[in-house]
Amino acid sequence: MGAVIAPWTPVEAETAEGVVSLKVWGREYRFERSPLPTGIRTAGEEILSSPVRLAGKVDGRPISWSSGGASLLKLTGSEAVVIGWAEDESLILNAVSKLEFDGMMRIDVALVGKRGASPSIESLWLEIPLKADRSTLYHYWPGRWGSAENSGAVPQAGLKLPFKPFVWLGWEEGGLSWFAESDKGWRPADPGGAIEILRDEGQTILRLRILDSPPTSLPFTVTFGLQATPVKPIPRESYDWRICHGAYYGMVEDGWLDRVAELGVKTLVFHESWTPVQNYWITDREAELRKLISECHRRGIRLLLYFGYELSTLAPEWGELSEEVLVKSVQGGLAGGYQRRPPQRDFVVCYNSVWGERLVEGIAEALDRYGFDGVYLDGTIEPWGCANERHGCGYRAADGSLRVTYPIFAVRRVMRRLYELIHPRGGLINAHQSTCCLTPTLAFCHSYWDGEQFGGGELAGDPLKKLPLESFRAEFMGWNFGVPSEFLVYERPPEWTYERALSFTLLHGVLVRPYVRSPKLELISKIWRAMSDFGAGEAEWRPYWRNGDLVEARPDPVRVSLYLKEGRALLVVSNLSTEEVRGEIELKLRLRAGIAFDALTGERIDVEEGRFEVDLAPMSARLINAI
Repeated sequence: MGAVIAPWTPVEAETAEGVVSLKVWGREYRFERSPLPTGIRTAGEEILSSPVRLAGKVDGRPISWSSGGASLLKLTGSEAVVIGWAEDESLILNAVSKLEFDGMMRIDVALVGKRGASPSIESLWLEIPLKADRSTLYHYWPGRWGSAENSGAVPQAGLKLPFKPFVWLGWEEGGLSWFAESDKGWRPADPGGAIEILRDEGQTILRLRILDSPPTSLPFTVTFGLQATPVKPIPRESYDWRICHGAYYGMVEDGWLDRVAELGVKTLVFHESWTPVQNYWITDREAELRKLISECHRRGIRLLLYFGYELSTLAPEWGELSEEVLVKSVQGGLAGGYQRRPPQRDFVVCYNSVWGERLVEGIAEALDRYGFDGVYLDGTIEPWGCANERHGCGYRAADGSLRVTYPIFAVRRVMRRLYELIHPRGGLINAHQSTCCLTPTLAFCHSYWDGEQFGGGELAGDPLKKLPLESFRAEFMGWNFGVPSEFLVYERPPEWTYERALSFTLLHGVLVRPYVRSPKLELISKIWRAMSDFGAGEAEWRPYWRNGDLVEARPDPVRVSLYLKEGRALLVVSNLSTEEVRGEIELKLRLRAGIAFDALTGERIDVEEGRFEVDLAPMSARLINAI
């Protein structure tokens, strides 16, 4: 796992007069005479308002780092290692920062007393100060099923959270992820406020209250990670992946493969039923699978096969490995327990165990054996909380109680290996997750599918009350992470439908994924074609929150996002209210011909001096071509 893979570029480093600058695709991390980053640039912006710092009290006084430094210890194309140091009257701080080519930086910090000193650390807080205009949105994991509370606009009053292994702060085009596998050694005074997001004089401070009382001993070590986003460029061709869910054996014979090809599908996902054993890499219907793959390829369609996050009681390895590889709670219980046909139960597996390597090897064997085009990963990117000490998860607190850990780095290794396996073949990795945009693992996906947390009909009625636009921009859009996204809809008509979801997803450049046998496939097909005909992948995207110089929309429930290309515009005009609205649109850009028409129906729209009107049903969107 040493090579740099496209679209990333090799890690670069510059050193001069105590300053170390590390560069990866689109981002830069600076250590200016400091063991922790003093500057981070991403999306063309410096996002730190001041250096990352460890603050606190020792021996009854504030910790005062009187000197510090950093040195480049190692540089290869795929990684760089920086060592850093600082000292207080009685303390030494050492830090080792390892940056990988996708911008993920692991930082191991050690605090130790100076020789002859016996320092008493009373508090220790890691503080990451971000510019206020580059930290307007937040996302953390785990979230809560049925809710968008883990994503949204940073409140003016800030947030207090219990320990979370992942927190992202940023804006619509970038940001910074912080993560840690556990709160081992943490001693916050209030466990419910172990993590604080504070608004303070033009900046936002992410404060990790690691210690509010002395550690059990010195040296004291804490490990965390940082990753600036976006992690990679959004592929222009992602607009033409045209993913459709629900492939099945027999769809060649019954004509449905021809039908989806006619409707422009270019990627099919075959869910769990492709194999009789959940999350396994062998099928007992090999001839049928080979035929389906061949017929898909003959029609220019990729086929992705399902792999997930479970070990089945029907798996050949169950008897040998289940106790060693399954996720376990602190009480020793199992997670999951899904039941499917043929009769079997499926329990959550931990990729910090040997099953991580076994899964990658199994997928590699299947790719060679069957020749499919990538994987659909169900929950695989999520580092499920685990306390199975047999494979190294969990930790013992000071009182001897067992606590869970979140194996972020182990899941990341699995995802990186899958990317190294699949991307060079021209394949796709599509991750299905909900509430979890954990960038150290998501980075190695080509796209993600989010939204199942609202599968109980929570978005029926007025969906933006449960899923505000700010929450959508923080979690479901993908532009801020550098990974294209699609939205998952379980319809509850008439109040919750594909059409209602499209009213806000299209505003963010996000499509709703269709199913093979759904009548909504025809609707999505028309949208695919309209976007491809316009060339959306090659166009400049100007969303509703930053296009006031180009367009105005009235009344207030109407929003417009648009794509620009060669004197033409493709407008997404949305009514975000639950009432019918007549939208008034004023274009401030110069068009070649000064005409407009509905991109799906071809209906001509009268334009006068850049102004036109359109009727909009409740919670609906229209695609308008303006030429």
